Amino acid sequence: MSGGQQAELKRHISLPGAVALVVGAVIGAGIYVMVGNIGYQTGSALWLAFLIAMLMSLVGVIPLIQLAGSLPRDGAGYFFSSRMLHPFAGVLVSYWVILGAAASTCVVSLTLGVYLQPVLSAFLPFDVTLHMAAIVVCVLFWIIYLFGMQLAMSLQVIMAAQFVLALTMYAVVGMMHVSLDIGITPPYGLGGFLPGILLCYSTCMGFQVIAEMGEEVIDARRNIPLALLIGGGIVALIYIVVGQVYMSHFPDHPAVEMDKSVTLSATAATFMSPWMLWFLGLGAFTAGFTSLNAAAIAIPREFFAQSRDGVLPAWFGRLSPRTHAPQNAVTIFFVFVCAMLLSHQSKDFYGVSAAIGILAMSSVLCVASLRLVALHPDHYRAAYIVFPFWLLAVCTALTILVSLFFAAVVLFQLPVVSAVYAAWTVLVCAFYIARTRHWSADEWARARAIGHGEGGEPTE
Repeated sequence: MSGGQQAELKRHISLPGAVALVVGAVIGAGIYVMVGNIGYQTGSALWLAFLIAMLMSLVGVIPLIQLAGSLPRDGAGYFFSSRMLHPFAGVLVSYWVILGAAASTCVVSLTLGVYLQPVLSAFLPFDVTLHMAAIVVCVLFWIIYLFGMQLAMSLQVIMAAQFVLALTMYAVVGMMHVSLDIGITPPYGLGGFLPGILLCYSTCMGFQVIAEMGEEVIDARRNIPLALLIGGGIVALIYIVVGQVYMSHFPDHPAVEMDKSVTLSATAATFMSPWMLWFLGLGAFTAGFTSLNAAAIAIPREFFAQSRDGVLPAWFGRLSPRTHAPQNAVTIFFVFVCAMLLSHQSKDFYGVSAAIGILAMSSVLCVASLRLVALHPDHYRAAYIVFPFWLLAVCTALTILVSLFFAAVVLFQLPVVSAVYAAWTVLVCAFYIARTRHWSADEWARARAIGHGEGGEPTE
């Protein structure tokens, strides 16, 4: 059994491109869709809820910065878990990531499908369901990748810039026309504030995507940490200011029941010109585009990394001679997303499934960051940013606690998601045993080596 790499990955993602991947993956259409629900729970203390959520997210991102800045590799979930812990942990985490990311892509596809559904229904002789429209969205995105990564990355940068500008306009113009109501007391007390923080936290996930592209980022040891820090700053500023401008339209909440369905565009109509409103509405589409695009670019690298180690057949990791990207892995990812859409689950199911996958990956990678210090101290010290071991340990403990709390909530509120992950884990275990039961010593060495030479051979 041999690795699947047949050509070298190209380093083509600059710092602006890396920032666009981070911002697009995290913001997506979240602020457009969730701001009403978050505001209902947090009131004028919305800024505080977002600040706490971003700090919670940062706790999980710090170990990721350490890992990606020390050993930038494609397929971060698989690579870091397999090298710092065990190849089995790498495979298990990798498929948790794939399931969670596919679920997240389903959410965004359904969001974009809302715009496409009436268009398809007008031209086709049968009714098009929302899930069918979402599948069409996936097919259209897959076609984009046939033209190469350069086009996908260019679109990512352009569209991320568009929706960031649109939301910035909303915030700036809004602050000139409304009086910001900044408070620290949530309308329904701590019992309502905590669910609001969880909603905020759900919109702060996705930072991990850039770590999946470690071998394709220019000067990755420097640019991945910088992209995470810069992108995180942009996300925090947009969420806090945009959310607070939005909430200033409901000064009587909770004395007067707040309408959670009021959109950003509806509040913007009171202070923005028609062309600004159009530009803000376009941002909802481009934000969804960048979220789906980021996942579709990054997550197939998990298949690629497994293939390079021989866990998956070489076909999964074969690089296109024209684009130097793992096109087969991208195709398989889209097929998997379409299969999940065919199950016709709710957005809540897909959204919670995505959160569980990301939290599981974050927890294991936090532990991997501690092992990095012990196993590869030279790489640890050579990182662009070196965090002290005690900080990595604190981040690990807090991330695991948050993940366990969230998992417990899911177990009681949406047990079907827990059942899906349990069944998925059993299948992955069976797959791992079947693939590795006859491995030779050289193949086990390949799955533990931290470097790869030509053809995927271990260099250390």
